[in-house]
Amino acid sequence: MKLFVAIAAVSLLAIPLAPAQLQVKEGAPAATQPKSLPETTGGKPRDPEPHIYKLGEHLSEAYGSYEIVDDWQRHRLMAPPQGHHWVRYGENFLLVTATDGLIKQIVRAS
Repeated sequence: MKLFVAIAAVSLLAIPLAPAQLQVKEGAPAATQPKSLPETTGGKPRDPEPHIYKLGEHLSEAYGSYEIVDDWQRHRLMAPPQGHHWVRYGENFLLVTATDGLIKQIVRAS
């Protein structure tokens, strides 16, 4: 019996868990989803010192302009969860909460 419990416990540890906002859009092959990054590559290429956003940071116009992305399908991005939207900042797409701009995911624009 102890062996069975130990095997069951180990097998549960092997199951990968992912936050809901990072799951692949239903029906799309995983290989087509852009890779998630821990930080942005910066703002506008002409800006000598663009801001580098990191996951968990809040989006701010103080660091340069960004635009809301309504055509997320065209860029092979997952559907934003309720209360979220995608924005483009430089060569990056950021998934942010609509209420306070908290950055949940970052992907490089292709």
